[in-house]
Amino acid sequence: MTEAKEATQAPISFADPSVQRCPFASYDSLRDEAPVYHDPLTGNYVLTRYDDVRKALLNVRALRNRTGINSTRTDPDANRIFEERGWLPLDTLVSNDPPEHRIYRTLVDKVFTPRRVAALEPRIGEIIEELIDGFIDAEGEVDFLAVFAVRLPMFVIAEQLGVPRAHMDRFKLWSDVSVESVSPVLTPARESEIAMLLTDMQRYLAAEIERVRAVPNDTLISHLANTETGGRLLDMRELLSIIHQLLVAGNETTTTTLASGMKMLIEQPGLAETIHADPARVVPFVEEVLRTLAPIQALFRRVAEDIEIAGVAIPAGAMVEVRYGAANRDPRQYPQPGTIDLDRGNAASHLAFGAGPHLCIGNQLARGELRLAFQALTRRLANFRAARGEDSYHWMTSYIAHGPDQLWMLFDRR
Repeated sequence: MTEAKEATQAPISFADPSVQRCPFASYDSLRDEAPVYHDPLTGNYVLTRYDDVRKALLNVRALRNRTGINSTRTDPDANRIFEERGWLPLDTLVSNDPPEHRIYRTLVDKVFTPRRVAALEPRIGEIIEELIDGFIDAEGEVDFLAVFAVRLPMFVIAEQLGVPRAHMDRFKLWSDVSVESVSPVLTPARESEIAMLLTDMQRYLAAEIERVRAVPNDTLISHLANTETGGRLLDMRELLSIIHQLLVAGNETTTTTLASGMKMLIEQPGLAETIHADPARVVPFVEEVLRTLAPIQALFRRVAEDIEIAGVAIPAGAMVEVRYGAANRDPRQYPQPGTIDLDRGNAASHLAFGAGPHLCIGNQLARGELRLAFQALTRRLANFRAARGEDSYHWMTSYIAHGPDQLWMLFDRR
């Protein structure tokens, strides 16, 4: 076994904001020179090859999801805020491991069935048409994020959770800080700020849980609160953890992929015309956008026992980053990986939603929203173009997420 390699050029760190905004050149360098890379700032071991990432996701014995990132914080003040104002976060789904993980996953699988997701499609279609109606007559440029990409998944998940659209802004804020909260480079002050915001969310959701337990209805939050798993109903802390994760999974990845996909349609006008002429072609388009611009670029695993990956020794207790965004552009798996290829036979093998027992619960809902959205957008609109040249796009700065958070565009009605 060998030590994790260092890059031959200036040290790369995924804590660097410039790398976060555009990580792909760093991935290419590390994939060839240091596929198991010891990040000098975070101390994490970074995996960038497809085979290594996929094997790591499937190795639930040695690489554990219970990393400590999603539950207790490193800052004791943040933990105290959770304990005094709300509930200390709990490992249930994304941050849990078998066999406990299965208890919670079974409950969500009971409630969030493929049949239920398929039954949502007509309503999703109505929301899409309503949103397009809201900006189709705009004079001049629009920010696609503000008028469409943020709103669609937020409206869908809000209806499923049974909360009013009028509260969308606060749910978007809670979702954004939830993604930020897993960064390994947060300051203690920021951890406390996030804890304050997330306990506001907990108290809001707790009131909703109490309401639907008293008077059940057909919302997702009611089904979760009133369905037994393992012979019991979940307690408040467990429910808050699961609903919090569904909130984030139900909107963050879809918003970002909608924006990334629109950027692709702007830069390659032929794609929009192809989908307009043959709406079924939207399916490989969605997979290729997810592959090339994975909305979640990385998640974490804690090493439970000394392990070797690609000949590199990684000690127990270390943190491993599984870099989905790098794996999805590995030329060993995908020739010409940066190119959108609607005829790519293995596009759906990408890891944007993970793999194994922690495959994203909301992946079918996200795929459905994306498919219906791009079909409607290309059916009703044409000639997508950047309104401000390169300044049309502003890229988020995030340790794990990637995509535009502003996209100024022009279009024509069909």
